[in-house]
Amino acid sequence: MSTSRRGFLKGILGTGAAGAATALPGCAPDVDPAPVTDVSASDVGVVDLLVSRYPDLAREGGAITVRVEGETTPLLVTHTGGSEYSVLSALCTHAACPLGFDGREVVCPCHLSKFNPVDGAVTQRPATVGLRKFSSRFNASTQVLTIDLRAGEGGFPSAVDGEVRLPFAQFPKLKDNGSVVEGVPGGYGKRIFVFRLQDGSLSAVDSVCTHNFCEVSSRPEQLDLICYCHDSTFSALGEVTARPATRPLKKFTVTETADAVVVSNVR
Repeated sequence: MSTSRRGFLKGILGTGAAGAATALPGCAPDVDPAPVTDVSASDVGVVDLLVSRYPDLAREGGAITVRVEGETTPLLVTHTGGSEYSVLSALCTHAACPLGFDGREVVCPCHLSKFNPVDGAVTQRPATVGLRKFSSRFNASTQVLTIDLRAGEGGFPSAVDGEVRLPFAQFPKLKDNGSVVEGVPGGYGKRIFVFRLQDGSLSAVDSVCTHNFCEVSSRPEQLDLICYCHDSTFSALGEVTARPATRPLKKFTVTETADAVVVSNVR
């Protein structure tokens, strides 16, 4: 890998990328991370990209990396063909390297992981966790691609005035000690985890790893969370149980009524 390409990897990730950049195998593909652009989002978390302003995105098979002011996760925006675009998280779920696009698949230059550009599913290891997909729509008449950073996940309640209400009728597992429910509330746009601990108490935490901003995954049997980028683990209370992360996950206030669990301060 060239010095300039190694520098690009370090630049997009910061000093934490030094180890990943130096660990690249000699057989790494000739695919660089997608070029980076910095943008701002609206007050409601919407990013509008005029595609014609970005030559690397305008061409079919092209892609750009979008860093949104105030957001921790960079976005990989790919032009998969015609009027079809897709927006995924731009960091590989194996070791958090910045991703590129070869016109067919999303490729990690560091360790050869590959992903489906449409839904983010893993198509080649060593990565085992898919990429997060963001809601987007393309207006062919205006040539504007709109990305909704706060879109929710179907079937999961939205945050209303910072409050997510999880009815027991819809989420009966939350009555069971040693259980976890997860989902992406509309109006917030990031995954949250709600735990009923073994002692019957409740905990709710955010999904953004505090080490390098990858998304953590739940391990229901262990009743904890793991970040597969660098194997940091967190308790159901969000506390670090294995490094390299040193700071706890963001926590939410969680209470319960006769018919629901209520998660507050989801902003």
